[in-house]
Amino acid sequence: MAKFYIKSDSFEVIFSTNQNAYNACRRVIHEILPTDTLDEYMYIDQRGYRDAHTADQMTQVVNTEKVCRQEGLLE
Repeated sequence: MAKFYIKSDSFEVIFSTNQNAYNACRRVIHEILPTDTLDEYMYIDQRGYRDAHTADQMTQVVNTEKVCRQEGLLE
């Protein structure tokens, strides 16, 4: 089971799953609180939280809008 650190602006969550990183983002997007803010991208890494400044080749980057649309959170 993989443990993913998922971050987008103020939103940070650790999620353990057998799913891939993209599907983990799809699951955790529903955990956003009204006080959370999101960046254009979600950064997924198994080594800790990453962002635009700390991401490297091992960090997976997912378009936040694409995930939100796919999950029915945006029209």
